[in-house]
Amino acid sequence: MTNLDFLNAGQIFPPLSEAKRIGKCADYGFMYDGNVFAAEERHFKETQKNLNRVADLLGRADGYTAVVYNYFKLLSKKTADCICGDFPDIKATNTNETVGQKEQVVLDAVRADTVFDIKHYDAWLDVSKYGEAYFRVYTLGNKNTFTLLSPAAVIRVTDGEDGYEVKNFVVARFDDNCEGLKVEIHFKGYYIARTYRIERCAAEELFINQIRYEIAAVDNPNPELYTLVRDRYTDEIFRCPFFRLKEQTVADEKVETQLDDFAIVPITGIADAARSGGVSDYGDVAPLISQMQSTMNQMQLVFDKYTIPTIGVSADALTQCEENGANIFETGKAISVSESGVMPQFIEPDFSRLEIYFRQLEFSLARIKELSEMGAAFDSDDSAANPGVENLKRKAARLTARNTANIKKLLHLISMNGYERVVPVEDISVIWNGGYSNREAQN
Repeated sequence: MTNLDFLNAGQIFPPLSEAKRIGKCADYGFMYDGNVFAAEERHFKETQKNLNRVADLLGRADGYTAVVYNYFKLLSKKTADCICGDFPDIKATNTNETVGQKEQVVLDAVRADTVFDIKHYDAWLDVSKYGEAYFRVYTLGNKNTFTLLSPAAVIRVTDGEDGYEVKNFVVARFDDNCEGLKVEIHFKGYYIARTYRIERCAAEELFINQIRYEIAAVDNPNPELYTLVRDRYTDEIFRCPFFRLKEQTVADEKVETQLDDFAIVPITGIADAARSGGVSDYGDVAPLISQMQSTMNQMQLVFDKYTIPTIGVSADALTQCEENGANIFETGKAISVSESGVMPQFIEPDFSRLEIYFRQLEFSLARIKELSEMGAAFDSDDSAANPGVENLKRKAARLTARNTANIKKLLHLISMNGYERVVPVEDISVIWNGGYSNREAQN
């Protein structure tokens, strides 16, 4: 977004240019919780198509098999562990000994008062999950503190010439009944609080003069909750609830934050010129997990077909069923077997038919390790010889280098109210120790 026109009365909210990101936030949240079925229609639609095809051929009503482990949560926890599993050292660097000591006291107090380390760790889970995380600085009692915001609730308004230059942060929250929308439009030093009455927007209203987006030509199981939209450029299907902004119910209120910057402080994953936020770790892994789900389901179908208990016996041990003509072997029935006869025995199933599926699972898992940069880190110890651990350390170095300045800014903003002195950004050092025993520090 490059302006605030999307907040004018009569506009659709969220704007379509932000709806895909918001819809993905919901899906990535499902994946983190292990609820991949809820996200399947969007991210795992290829899996569903494959499973339905197999199910139809075999006369099965359904064919869903879940992945047996939650790789998404594991990926996020490993990333956060490698960045701040061993909490960073936060030091005052002023060369004046007296000033430096006083600033260190403030930084230690900020860290303790705000439960900084726990919230900071949780923020890196969000960076892995959503590609970005947002801190909001506010006053509680007589001191500044901070909290985490859901990325789905924050819209960046950037400069039209430079997508890295943020002009405003818009924080939007629906009320419990989704009949009102509370908005904060953040500027440096203050924000404007505004409340709208909203109404559900019919899907047909969304696409007037739209070129890129259209209503998805698939069944929507819950049209009263959200609309399924297709991106015509990428053929992606995403979901989002849409509302129309009606009149303001509360006049604009200007709230001074007493800060020298935005009260919203972002940290982000890797990004590029095409997006203002970061890239989720889940985007590349999700299709492979989807493929693994399909493979596992097909394995189960083959296993069921070729491992049905089958018995080999002499012909005189069988009784023919009059109803369908099938031969039946009744257990517990005494039969005579000659020396050259066949003793009753189970026929060993042919498991070789599953070999190709095991190879496919191994191939998918290898690609997941590569794409997530985890290597073998998720199933072995955190030793220095583990290439997965080394990859995670390099990933952590990239992320911390990108975001250290904003962590310093966060600490500075909190110190601006309720503490003995304001600690300048340039007087703060953050030393990242990582989550491993060798404590290789990085400034």
